[in-house]
Amino acid sequence: MIDQIYQCQIPSQELGIWQVQCHLRIFHPHLGVQAVLINDMGFEMGWFIPHLVEQLVDQVVQEFHLDPAKLVWIEHYTPGFEASTGADFSQVTFDWQDGHPTNPKWQAIASEIAQALISQELQLMSA
Repeated sequence: MIDQIYQCQIPSQELGIWQVQCHLRIFHPHLGVQAVLINDMGFEMGWFIPHLVEQLVDQVVQEFHLDPAKLVWIEHYTPGFEASTGADFSQVTFDWQDGHPTNPKWQAIASEIAQALISQELQLMSA
């Protein structure tokens, strides 16, 4: 498991440079799944700007040698952050073109679902 504060800069044509600092956790709950749980730490802007999220996911996938076919991307929002989904957690899915994420889609999920996606419980649920 990887558990760290992750910092990077992502260029954006509209917003200049997006300074990212987030809590990044990567889990390998069972064979076939690489779950990323990312927390906004309460001060990030741009979480729902598709182009920026695509670049962040692309960078994390490359830096940590993740397999897009096994990736489960979960965003967790700090209290007070007004997520457009209205939930504390969202699962973000992507289309993949030439190994790069495109067309992100946010789906609000319950905290219990988020926990199941990053834990061994998923293996028991799918058995």
